[in-house]
Amino acid sequence: MDKLRIVVCDTDAQEAEKYVQICRDVCIAANVQAEFKIYSTVNYFLFDIKDEAFSALVSIILIEPRGGFGEIPEIIRESGYDGLILYLSHSTSVSHYHQAFDSKAFNYLQKGSDDKSLSRFLRVFADALNAAKSLVRQYIVLSCAGEYRQIDIRDIFYFEGTMDHMVCVEYKGGSFHFPSTLQKMDSRLRDRGFVRTHRSFIVAIDAIHSIGSNEVILNNGRKVPVGRSYLSSMKSTIERWKL
Repeated sequence: MDKLRIVVCDTDAQEAEKYVQICRDVCIAANVQAEFKIYSTVNYFLFDIKDEAFSALVSIILIEPRGGFGEIPEIIRESGYDGLILYLSHSTSVSHYHQAFDSKAFNYLQKGSDDKSLSRFLRVFADALNAAKSLVRQYIVLSCAGEYRQIDIRDIFYFEGTMDHMVCVEYKGGSFHFPSTLQKMDSRLRDRGFVRTHRSFIVAIDAIHSIGSNEVILNNGRKVPVGRSYLSSMKSTIERWKL
């Protein structure tokens, strides 16, 4: 599974750090890899979140609506953000509850160091982690040397492993080389409609036009080799996907 990106928007940096540490502990206990970023000002957050490549990487946003962040959920939902939003606040304002509801927030939690508040936060955040892990997005974000590509899963033809731990993705919009391995991509794309056909190729099942004993022909006319050791498992994977 990919590493989860979790963002905390809170003008109180000390409180934000406290909850990040709590969240890290929950992630470790759940064996979930996660990285965190704190925003204490609205402008910095808006600058980053408007970058589609960045927003596509964020799985969970914890929002303290006070201090100017109250309008953020509506803005990012309108821009197409489909990750989880979790309100975490001292506020009991009805308008903030309405904002949470309108932005389809995962939950609204009251801050507090008492056992009841902390226990509820731990439970809800654990549930949010599970929801984020099962969130199936219809695109994949790849990067190389500071350049990002957000590619619709349905547009991908295949991935080809090249030398020096680089992979090339071929898709309707072109191609893109990025640092990775086919083993990592195979794990990342498992159960998302892709099949390993060769030690150097992973192919989108829906892009396959016909299958031969030593190659598959794709919808774009491209021929991709099939390794003998992959033929049986490739066919069974395709049959299961087509059910």
